[in-house]
Amino acid sequence: MSTKCEQCDWKAYALGELDQGARREAEGHAATCASCREELATLRLTLDAMATLREEEMPRRIAFVSDKVFEPTWFQRLWSPTFAGALVVAAAILVHGFARAGGSVDQAQIQAQVDRAVTKAVAQVEAKNQEQLQEVLTDYDTLSKQFRQVWFQTTGLVRQ
Repeated sequence: MSTKCEQCDWKAYALGELDQGARREAEGHAATCASCREELATLRLTLDAMATLREEEMPRRIAFVSDKVFEPTWFQRLWSPTFAGALVVAAAILVHGFARAGGSVDQAQIQAQVDRAVTKAVAQVEAKNQEQLQEVLTDYDTLSKQFRQVWFQTTGLVRQ
C-alpha cells in the first residue's frame, strides 16, 4: 500500500454502516483501486479474526487494592500460605528431631528415594509440557489454515 486512497470509508463499509448509495459507490471504487481492495481485505480479515474471540461480560465494578474487601481477616492471616507453611516446616523439624534421635539412616536409601522422586517429578513436568506443546501446535495449525483460507478468499487467488 504505497499510495493511500482517501475516497471511501472502508471501516464503515466493512461494518455495514454505509447507506445503499455510498455502498454501491464504494464497491465500484474497490473494483478499480487495488490499494482499496487490499485495505478492505485486511479489514475483513481483522473482523473475521475478532469474530473468533469469545465474548466476556464486562466487570460491573473495578475493585481497587485499597478496598476493605481485600483485607484478610485475622483467621485468614493466621492460615495464610506463608504462615501455614512455616508451621508445617517447624512441625516437620520437630518430628524429625525426635524420630531421628534413636537410629541411623542409610544415606544410600535416602539418595535413591530422592532420585526416584526427582525422576518422577521431572517426567510429570515433561509430560505436561509436551501436552501443552501439542495443544499450541494444534491451535497454530488450525489458525494457520483458517488464515490461509481467508487470505485466498479475500485476495481471489486459487490454490493449486
